[in-house]
Amino acid sequence: MPTARDVAKLAGTSNAVVSYVFNNGPRAVSATARERVLKAAKELDYKPNALARALSAGKTRSIGLIVPDIANPFFAELARAVEVAAADRGHLLLIGDSATVEEQEHRLMESFIERKVDSIILVSLLDEPDLKPINAAGLPVVALHPLSAGQHASSLTIDYEQAAYVATRHLLEEGYQSIGLLNGPVDSVGTRQHASGFERAVSGTSVTVSRRASPISRAGAAEVALEWLRTSDAPRSIYATTDEQAHGVLFAAYTLGLNVPNELAVIGVDGTAASEFSVPPLSSIRQPTQSIANRAVEILVDGNDDADGDKTIVNELFDFELIVRKSSRA
Repeated sequence: MPTARDVAKLAGTSNAVVSYVFNNGPRAVSATARERVLKAAKELDYKPNALARALSAGKTRSIGLIVPDIANPFFAELARAVEVAAADRGHLLLIGDSATVEEQEHRLMESFIERKVDSIILVSLLDEPDLKPINAAGLPVVALHPLSAGQHASSLTIDYEQAAYVATRHLLEEGYQSIGLLNGPVDSVGTRQHASGFERAVSGTSVTVSRRASPISRAGAAEVALEWLRTSDAPRSIYATTDEQAHGVLFAAYTLGLNVPNELAVIGVDGTAASEFSVPPLSSIRQPTQSIANRAVEILVDGNDDADGDKTIVNELFDFELIVRKSSRA
């Protein structure tokens, strides 16, 4: 395997000049010398050592992404979107799956820090995640969900409260007289906002309201929905706070012999590609996944530094889209 020394010998330059060419500095190289080095490197099929370059520059050109469940189609789509955005800027994406375990989320933070990633993108399990390890390491972090004002991190998200309001209003406008809220676990991301938007939508109406919570999984939601739909207060329509939970509700309806939407209407949140191909096709609040991913990487790679040399903290809301399909049409 050819080395920088081989390139320098063929180009008639020093090893330092070869280093300056491939690392864009720290010293300038004349156009003639640069051309000789690049020509020699091409002739020898020389590939500079990426790790050595990273250590020399103090950057690994890598981003860590932590998600709660990579098997969840929404997080899989999100990971792909972030990977595309990172690759466009010459960065490698490392993905960590916390498996919906708080301790695993914390271990992944520490593992990424040990592996010298340049920054972290986080989708936490918790409404108030513990970011102390990341902050102590001085790494910039972007959370793809709401954060409280006290957190030292950027956040990019849709307005979950307004999304819940819009989805619930859709069910009201379809004429359903009983509506259920299937929320996530207490203290999980977005739970408070979804509940607030739902309550705002049904306030002042005469509809019958019921509420349940389930894990953010099809199996967990199906188990809760099976019990719920057998009760005397079983709702005529359900707003599920994720597509995965909504798919669990569809399974429960199928198991109980309930026709969707004629006997039970369902709407979810996320707008995954899979929602278009469920039976029946699932209505959903669609998140702009690729736009959020692009912006997250842009902030971490190209974002402005503040007076202390840290990335400027930003908190931005993205527009969402109500996609109405057969599962919620009256």
